[in-house]
Amino acid sequence: MTYKEKLVKFVKLKRAHIKKFGFVYADHKDYKNIRSWSEKRCEEIYSKMVNRIMSHDGSKELTGTTCPWCLYNYLYHTACPLCSYGKRHGECPKKDSLYKKYATKEVKESLTNEVYRDMVNKINQYQKIG
Repeated sequence: MTYKEKLVKFVKLKRAHIKKFGFVYADHKDYKNIRSWSEKRCEEIYSKMVNRIMSHDGSKELTGTTCPWCLYNYLYHTACPLCSYGKRHGECPKKDSLYKKYATKEVKESLTNEVYRDMVNKINQYQKIG
């Protein structure tokens, strides 16, 4: 499985989790966007994200450390206005953005480090099967 597909799979798993609360996180345009990134960039982003999730202190809630677009922009642009996710769904810090709609206390608290680790493990299992 390519790193592009690992990132897409991660986003799809995160979408499925957030959807349980009645919110949308990402769509086919977002998957297409990730697939337009270079494989090298996707490898760097995925590796940084997984290393953070699997580290001792882990990663939880809805932070930039578990968002491919935040990591992409941090590594290559350092500016939210340049974020392709933000261009489609509104910049996350703005009150009318999609992020502000789904970033409820309930959703944030549900995204524990264990949930993120489970997502990574599912991707690893999928890779072994697929």
